[in-house]
Amino acid sequence: MIPLAEGIYYIDLHYLGTDRLIACAVVETPQGLLLVDPGPTVTVPQLKAALHQAGLSLADVHALLLTHIHLDHAGATGAIVAEAPHIQVYVHPIGAPHMVDPNRLLDSARRLYGELMNALWGTVLPVPPSQVNTLKDGAKLCFGGRTLEVAYTPGHASHHVSFLDTQTGIAFVGDTAGMQLTGTRCLLPVTPPPDIQLEAWQESLRRLAQWQPKQLLLTHFGPSEMPTVHLREMAQRLREMAEAVRAALEAGGDEAQQAEAFHAQVMAALRACVQDEALLTRYEGFGQPRVSWQGLARYWRRKLQTSKT
Repeated sequence: MIPLAEGIYYIDLHYLGTDRLIACAVVETPQGLLLVDPGPTVTVPQLKAALHQAGLSLADVHALLLTHIHLDHAGATGAIVAEAPHIQVYVHPIGAPHMVDPNRLLDSARRLYGELMNALWGTVLPVPPSQVNTLKDGAKLCFGGRTLEVAYTPGHASHHVSFLDTQTGIAFVGDTAGMQLTGTRCLLPVTPPPDIQLEAWQESLRRLAQWQPKQLLLTHFGPSEMPTVHLREMAQRLREMAEAVRAALEAGGDEAQQAEAFHAQVMAALRACVQDEALLTRYEGFGQPRVSWQGLARYWRRKLQTSKT
């Protein structure tokens, strides 16, 4: 476990054998450990190994806090709870039914990943309803002497939430603040379908800034120690990517070619920021600019349809 501040750590889950892709936060409380975004089921062995190295186990975990239910963040939830049925799960009300019955979530994911589903994410198990707790916007979660504030931060997903540890000022922001791999200043918004909402996302970034956090912890990947700059740059980069997709759609033409051009544009910007080919491969493979194009294109089409009605 990598220390961040007093009682705060994060674990590199070494997703598919690769470092700096998925981080699980660990928060110590008098009631036990909190894990923020436990990752996909395929990384449960790495999670347990990291806990073991610190003299801990799933028996020491009190709760899982989910920023949202996408499989790279929450896919392991059911498997963890099945092994340690004392663990409670905290999730947005929209996400809660999908934790209890993940079939619709899995059907949606299969449309993206097809036959690669099991290899990428592993088996996704349901969570008993008695262990699912829904989060309210603005709530304060108190675990003994440790308090985490909750904020709804939609945009990347309608059910996205973020958490602020009031003791350290560290904000756990899931995908709201984008993808930025430790050791770089390369920031990439990740905008997959189906429910990207740009106006809500920009408001969520403003709300995170209002917390005045001392650090951000990104699930992809690691700490950002200049939160004010990071959030400002994220807002700008998100606007730029969205406008590029809007302009392409208005110009017309083959959308597959537009997606490829967008991908090339995004990767060119990343290459100007980092020259390490291994890191670029991580950004490309996990950030998936082509999929982000699809999410933004879907947003603009829905916005156009709404304006016509």
